[in-house]
Amino acid sequence: MSASSPSKITAQLVSVWRDDSLAGAALAESDDSSGWNLVFERTRLFTDADRKAGQASYCITNEAGTATYGGVTRWAIDGTELKLALDAKTGGELGLASELIVALACPPDSVDQLKTALAEILAPTG
Repeated sequence: MSASSPSKITAQLVSVWRDDSLAGAALAESDDSSGWNLVFERTRLFTDADRKAGQASYCITNEAGTATYGGVTRWAIDGTELKLALDAKTGGELGLASELIVALACPPDSVDQLKTALAEILAPTG
């Protein structure tokens, strides 16, 4: 994926999880999680160390293991498309264009679960 041109990619796999301490959602190019992937995670409790390190937000990681905190300026799910807008720092660190469209080639209930999870994960930190 190029950081200099708009990207349109397809996710064959959507996975969502929650427990007492963490909420997460993953998108992957293939059903076996190979190829590109994006993982969004948010802890339910931030520590003082998290705040001092600038990590009191959600984390996004990619298939290379690169992690960045925050950086989604806008997102929406319209039908079976996830539209993401990333700030320049986040897009650059993840090797993504600032505007990303992810076609969600997964069951409708997975799309609904993703929408609910991203609303929680990407909510502003108060």
